[in-house]
Amino acid sequence: MANNEVSKQLEEQSEGRSKDFIVGAIIGGAVGALTALLLAPKSGKELRDDLTGQVETLKGKTDHLRIAVTQKGNDLAAATKEKTIQLKDLAVDKGNQLVGTVKDKAEKLQNKDEKDDKVEKEESYDEEFI
Repeated sequence: MANNEVSKQLEEQSEGRSKDFIVGAIIGGAVGALTALLLAPKSGKELRDDLTGQVETLKGKTDHLRIAVTQKGNDLAAATKEKTIQLKDLAVDKGNQLVGTVKDKAEKLQNKDEKDDKVEKEESYDEEFI
């Protein structure tokens, strides 16, 4: 059980680092593109056209990243759901096995107690007549 918690924490940390990296890459790309455009010797119209083109490119990249992240999230959710179902089924099976074992042991103890009581009664009966 502790192993599952550790792997879950590691997975959450990994997801957080991946998301931070993606956000950093997007921001870094935008800042780099803006810096290159502003430092390039161009007229105002050319600069606006270049900025518009870079913004469109950035929108396209973020859309692709959004789709990829959404798909990855859906895949992880499905995998988590499947694992949860498997663990629940395993727990139910183990619980049923435990219940069966306890019932068997209780029945054996009850039978043993009944036999012991019967032997005690027979011995006490024999002692009365001896």
